[in-house]
Amino acid sequence: MEPRYSILYFKEELLLYHDKIRTYLLNGIKVFWFGETHDCEALRKEFPGFVKGLFLQTYDISSFEGWASIPSSKVVDGIGLDTDYRALFEWFENNIYSFNTAQYRVEHCDKASNIVVKASAGTGKTTVMIDRILYLMHMVPDLNMSEIYMITFTNEATNQMNDKLQEKLLSKYSLTKNKKYLSWLEQQSQMHISTIDSLAYDLFRRFGTGVGFGRDLQIQPMEKERKDLIKDLLSDCLNEQKSIDAQIGMTYSEASRLIDSYWRELTRKGYTIDQILEKDWGNADQNQVVANFQKILCVVLKQFEEKYRQLKLDANAISINDLFFDFGHYLLDKRLDCNGLDMRYLFVDEFQDTDATQIRTFANLARTIGTRLFVVGDVKQSIYAFKGATDQAFDILEWEMKGTLRYYSLRNNYRTCSNIMKIMEKYFFAWSQEGLLRYEESVRPFKKDVGEVHMEMVYKKSEIPSQTMNVINQALQDLELDVRSGKKKISEQTKVAVIVRGNRKAAEIANLCRANGKSVVLNSDKPFFLSQAVRDFYAMISSHIFVDQPVYTYNYLMTPYADYDSMISVTEMEQLKGNQKALNEYLQNYTVHTNWHKYQKEFRIRPVLSVIREIVENERVIENYIALDKVRMHGGDWTEARKNRQALIDAKSYQMNLDKLMEMIQQRMDGEFATLYDLYTYLTLMISTNREEIEPDIEMADDYTSVYIMTVHKSKGLEYDTVIMPAMNGSLIPHEQTTILMNEEKAAWYYKRNFSEHMNSVWYDELRKDAVRKGMAEETRMLYVAMTRAVNKLILLVNDWDSYESWSSLIRKVGLIDE
Repeated sequence: MEPRYSILYFKEELLLYHDKIRTYLLNGIKVFWFGETHDCEALRKEFPGFVKGLFLQTYDISSFEGWASIPSSKVVDGIGLDTDYRALFEWFENNIYSFNTAQYRVEHCDKASNIVVKASAGTGKTTVMIDRILYLMHMVPDLNMSEIYMITFTNEATNQMNDKLQEKLLSKYSLTKNKKYLSWLEQQSQMHISTIDSLAYDLFRRFGTGVGFGRDLQIQPMEKERKDLIKDLLSDCLNEQKSIDAQIGMTYSEASRLIDSYWRELTRKGYTIDQILEKDWGNADQNQVVANFQKILCVVLKQFEEKYRQLKLDANAISINDLFFDFGHYLLDKRLDCNGLDMRYLFVDEFQDTDATQIRTFANLARTIGTRLFVVGDVKQSIYAFKGATDQAFDILEWEMKGTLRYYSLRNNYRTCSNIMKIMEKYFFAWSQEGLLRYEESVRPFKKDVGEVHMEMVYKKSEIPSQTMNVINQALQDLELDVRSGKKKISEQTKVAVIVRGNRKAAEIANLCRANGKSVVLNSDKPFFLSQAVRDFYAMISSHIFVDQPVYTYNYLMTPYADYDSMISVTEMEQLKGNQKALNEYLQNYTVHTNWHKYQKEFRIRPVLSVIREIVENERVIENYIALDKVRMHGGDWTEARKNRQALIDAKSYQMNLDKLMEMIQQRMDGEFATLYDLYTYLTLMISTNREEIEPDIEMADDYTSVYIMTVHKSKGLEYDTVIMPAMNGSLIPHEQTTILMNEEKAAWYYKRNFSEHMNSVWYDELRKDAVRKGMAEETRMLYVAMTRAVNKLILLVNDWDSYESWSSLIRKVGLIDE
């Protein structure tokens, strides 16, 4: 039988198969050769391009015991690896670690299988996904790339997956000149690699007519509409003859905000209101106010879900946060079907980040239209509970798929130095024994370089800034010395990264570094609509609407959209004592030197989006931003070169935010006769309410002299030469102001009104104990994620004073290790 995708030779004579190997390679067939030293060297020398592309893999077996007693074999397309060749592959597994047996098994698994791959950090999950796609394209007759769907959880991951697949296909074509790879390259643009929200939007537009949506379904915030609906329903439930506070223990506005908060939390966790109301809420009769609020809460939620659904159908619009939740439940409730969907294979990356609705939807597609699933993830990296992700993701899928899944585990770690990995595993296994981390088996580290682990105790809070800067300075010096001496090559990972838990700490350390003359790349979970790029654009738009109000004109003049040479004197403006006419005349002396008046006329006679594109493209926005940014820089150690470097970093972030804003405006306003006021209203709403949309990440090429500072969530999926964790004293116990909790049987809620007043339902204390345990486990997983970003060096600053559970206490319980 001739291979269609790969052939594996074990202990065969090269002379007999040399010509066939050449033919196979030139036809795009992957070759695995297990033989003696001289044969392996001969193949590597003759086919270096195929070796580099991993299309030819050679393994010298002569130094391993037991190979002589195993018969020679030829494994075609992986057929028989679990039957005829079981003993051979077990020998590979136990002896030749450099051959990734698990990866081979996943790649060559039967094309009709539903596959679950559990892949720890650094074990090559992206590679195995791409190899699996190529296997399917070779092995499944008439399969088109448009029939393969892949879900990622960030746009960056989508772009990375597209790039790597394209790189693989280009490599295949350049080596073989086989036109089918050129054809697949052309098809790649039809492959559905997207975020989960993009997929839901696409499916809604294709199949949403079955539930009443039009094909021109719009993405809209729906924030105001949702909140107004809750207010109306709440108002209907209240007794107008009695004080609202006396009835439910809070004001009308507090109650409406609280119910909206509860609803958003429930949908993030994948619950429908019917599922929630079926649970035991507890008898609240012992406190009449609590009982009243709980009764009203249930009534409002019951009425809200169907009315909100109808509101979205009437508007033919949906919020981006509702996309997959609504699509999934329409599908699961059988109100919508996807018959005719050309989804033969569905790949889900970072599966541990999915919520219950998403998991059940994937399983439903597998059952109803025959989609084959390939999910890959690591439960130890489940750190998105606040978005509804669950560390039970694999268990839920198993339940839904009724025993039809095939499981694989990737153990070969290609990221972290072996000695660092062994040290980290001492902590991981210890936390596993405490029930805080599911760490069941050791990985096999393949990076043989000797790395460094440094753990330093911090004894006083006042010493944190100085110790933090000391380790950062030393790490930057060490890395720069290694690069300049040629010991390390510059790559995407050749950076010093500081990883912390939250935005506030990230900003604090960024300011500390800037104050000490270090250029900083800050990637935290900052709300996009609060970014400087959005606020400057908003100020520019506002100035064209409120033309007679000097505050808007002044705000515009403070942005990079206003290009003028002189300085506005705040002292002179104060002397005008708030006289609006005088202030307008004063500011006109500056606006006349900008293009503001030109665009004010253009907005009257041309489409708004056309004028906006002209402003963004023709005004020197980025150049002006750089000039303003350099003026704002501080720190006695700032050289001109360092200022220029930081300005370029800040400008890239600004440009990425501006590009994202233009894309969102285009999607929001496209096809509409949009006015300037429509745009202003949209931005006003987004700036005041939208905290879900996050700024895009920045990556600077060949930059090993700046400090990369990020939250754990932003670091996920990345790797860095040096990882520093300086802020490890935050409590692991969550302290919510407002929360709603669930388990299989019960529901509970809590509301902290102010410092001394709070309300909660009967089961809250009981359910909170479980929530605290889950919260501590997620914090431990966050620590795991942060530590496993390190390639060559891991530095931890461990504090010695907390009496509560923290990252530091987790480290101290095991003990500090230096190596």
